[in-house]
Amino acid sequence: MLIYLVRHGIADRRALSDPERELTPAGVAENRCVVKKFFLQSPVLTKCVVSPYARARQTAADFLLTFPNLEFEVSDLITPNGNPYEIMNFIDENQQHSLIMISHNPLLSNLLSLLVDGTIETTRQINTSTVVCVLMDVVAPGCGEIKYALEP
Repeated sequence: MLIYLVRHGIADRRALSDPERELTPAGVAENRCVVKKFFLQSPVLTKCVVSPYARARQTAADFLLTFPNLEFEVSDLITPNGNPYEIMNFIDENQQHSLIMISHNPLLSNLLSLLVDGTIETTRQINTSTVVCVLMDVVAPGCGEIKYALEP
C-alpha cells in the first residue's frame, strides 16, 4: 500500500483563528510546483483525505485540478493535533485505496515517525508544500518505508 502525506503550503498568520488561515501567494505557488512534480511520478490515487482547515482545503484544490477523478473526504481526524494512532487505524481500514492525506504539522511529522520508526518520538519533519510517499506492506508502526519526498 502506498500512502502519500502532504503538508499544506505556507499559510498567512494574520487570520483570526487557526482553522481560517489561508495560503499565502507563495504557498499557492509552492503547492502548484510540488503537484507538478508529483504528477510526473504517475501515482495511482483513489482517495484523498483532507483536513477541514482552509489552507489544507486550498492545497487539496490544487491536487483536484491535476487529479480530477480523485475522491475527496474532509476529516476532522487529520487536524494539526490529530492522533497518529487513530489515523493508523483509518489507514488500516482503507487499505483498498491509495491514500493521499493533506494535513498539518505536528500531526504529519508524528504520523511519518510512527509509520517508519514505530514511535512518534523521532519526529521526522515534513516541511510545507511537501509530499512524502510511504510504502507499507503491513499497516503497523515501524513497517513503513519512505520511497521518496518531493519539495517545491
